[in-house]
Amino acid sequence: MSIPAAFRVPPAGGVGWGPGPTPAPVLHRRVPQKAKAARAPRPAAAVLGLREFRPDIQGLRAVAVLLVVLYHAELPGVTGGYVGVDVFFVISGFLINGGLLRELARGGRIRLGAFYAGRIRRLLPPAALVLVVTLVVARLWGSIFQLADTAWAAVFTAIYAINYRLAAEGVNYQQAGGPESPLQHFWSLAVEEQFYFLWPVLVVLCGLAARRRLRVLLACVLVVVCAASLNWSIVETAANAPLAYFSLHTRAWELGLGALLAVAGARLVAIPGWAAVVLSWAGLGAILWSGFAYSNETPFPGTAALVPVLGAAAVIAAGCRTAAGTAEVVLRRRPMQGIGRVSYGWYLWHWPLVVLVPVMYGRRFEWWEKAELMVLGLWLAVLTYWVVESPVRFRRLRVSIWMRTGAVLSTAVGSIAALILATLPSLVGGGAAAPTLALPEADTSAVQDAIAAATVATSVPSNLTPPLADVPTDHPRTSEDGCHLGYLETELKPCIYGDPEGSRTMVLAGDSHAQQWFPALHSAAKQKNWRLVTWTKAACPLAAYDVESSVLRRPYTECSQWREKVVGRITDLRPDAVVIGQSDSVPGSTVNNMRWAEDTVVTIRRLQAQPIRVVYILDTPYPGRNMPECVANNLDDVGACTAERRLVWPYQGRHETMAETLSAAGVTAVEPTPWFCTIEDCPAIVNGILVYRDESHISTAYSAWLTPMMAPLFDSVGEQSLAGG
Repeated sequence: MSIPAAFRVPPAGGVGWGPGPTPAPVLHRRVPQKAKAARAPRPAAAVLGLREFRPDIQGLRAVAVLLVVLYHAELPGVTGGYVGVDVFFVISGFLINGGLLRELARGGRIRLGAFYAGRIRRLLPPAALVLVVTLVVARLWGSIFQLADTAWAAVFTAIYAINYRLAAEGVNYQQAGGPESPLQHFWSLAVEEQFYFLWPVLVVLCGLAARRRLRVLLACVLVVVCAASLNWSIVETAANAPLAYFSLHTRAWELGLGALLAVAGARLVAIPGWAAVVLSWAGLGAILWSGFAYSNETPFPGTAALVPVLGAAAVIAAGCRTAAGTAEVVLRRRPMQGIGRVSYGWYLWHWPLVVLVPVMYGRRFEWWEKAELMVLGLWLAVLTYWVVESPVRFRRLRVSIWMRTGAVLSTAVGSIAALILATLPSLVGGGAAAPTLALPEADTSAVQDAIAAATVATSVPSNLTPPLADVPTDHPRTSEDGCHLGYLETELKPCIYGDPEGSRTMVLAGDSHAQQWFPALHSAAKQKNWRLVTWTKAACPLAAYDVESSVLRRPYTECSQWREKVVGRITDLRPDAVVIGQSDSVPGSTVNNMRWAEDTVVTIRRLQAQPIRVVYILDTPYPGRNMPECVANNLDDVGACTAERRLVWPYQGRHETMAETLSAAGVTAVEPTPWFCTIEDCPAIVNGILVYRDESHISTAYSAWLTPMMAPLFDSVGEQSLAGG
């Protein structure tokens, strides 16, 4: 696996794109104004202007990597530091295409084999080192449940496809709530690798088609590529933000714009000095402004990416001509040059540290602690530069040897990943097997007795249900049947469960916190000979509230569309009962508690007007951590995973406000909290059953165990006695 030129550290002699030695760098050379106008740059140097070394680009690398690492450290104020990746894309496109044009100018042809071998020689060894170290550390000290995902991420990284894996997971609700991969940052490198694979070939084809007018043809091709890619980026960001964020076709315009600057390098040399000054400072200002003004809520990339991308292009364009007073005054400073020199290694090391070290300590790190990790990452980057990058860069071996070296390193990464998958640790508790005790019908006191006994338990039972190893796939069957819709889906399907031939019908509707009750309702419906129709959708409440999706980074229009369809279908169906559930955390802090409760009642009123009997299941407690992860790390002391009842509600007063508002509106509400907690504690395992499958959803086994508590819904839907207590 090779890595993008945006992170490449040039040899001590200069940019180092040519096959031979490069001259000593010219850090600052003043050329008389008349001489600048009269002198045409040498063809091989035309893409860089009048200089063989570009300190402004080196400094721009420093700006980009600082934005990224400070953003991932969650430094207050740096809310849009992810734009640093876009800056790297522009730099990479400029240097990649510039290197190709330089080779054409010097030798009249492009040696693709040498090009790819050069990428392997200069960029693969540090990446392979970080991948191997990350895999080993993850295996020894990382999240047990993340091991398989990390191993597969390494495999996808080795074949340059990690970006599309992340895009697919980004719109998969069951995956989106999981821990972040320590290899997630390799997505940007995969995008550039895909660009590397295609663009040099396209340059060669253009050279064969128009040798004399190559730059004109390349410029035309790049304009078309950039226009099409930018259009895709805008459209895709509005429709599927994760795919737009991670994909080559929506990011190619950023690399293409840098490549276009390389084509125009000879002309950029002649821009007026005052224009270079304005472009340089305006470009740097645009990059910094977006880094501080943007946030995770900004729809990105789309049109928002224009600001940092055009800013980076402006800085690079201005640097093609030497002029006093440009932003290079700052960018060429020694600290900026030093950070730029090791920016590639810093980018590689910083993210695994952010993800894995807090897991090793078993707690969430504050921003200042993450900032300390960034300093450690910088130290590792410097060490990697001197021990790995520099020695390997000057090794002059045949193309075939470097190709084989690349294959060996990639195979080594894949082999270690395969070894991890084959040796996943056992997650079986050492405690005595727990007896399987069925609940008597609708007996809250029996549930409370089981919960009270669970609060004094120590070891995890050997027959834990579901087994910890099965937790990643522990989802209600509606997820596999296509009846629990993802973020982008809106079409309702005929999802009939329970007794399909039953004469009475119940509908289960809401988000995943409604779906989690499917096992209990499905089992009870079969016992009572009712049809159960289920319509649920990821992170989409039935409350009449327009949700902003943090995953899609835009208004969740699919949710609003789906909600209207559900209300319409329920109205047409006229079921005997409707059970509604939703997560109180979906709207976050964007809505106050009363507004959230009132908007919920608005939708319920629309159904009751038909008339249709409605029961609302209040939200379940939030344990405040990933419970399976906690249990897996405390097999001999499961009490460490017990949550305090007073801390299980993420938004203070919201649960109580919802209950009071529903009661005042005469809506029947089920209070499930006594099925999870005593007056003080909420244990992780009850009756040998793992209560939660993640940090908020109950396991399918626990939902099924509570079937008797749901059975009364089919007998007497409208009675207030249904409340759990």
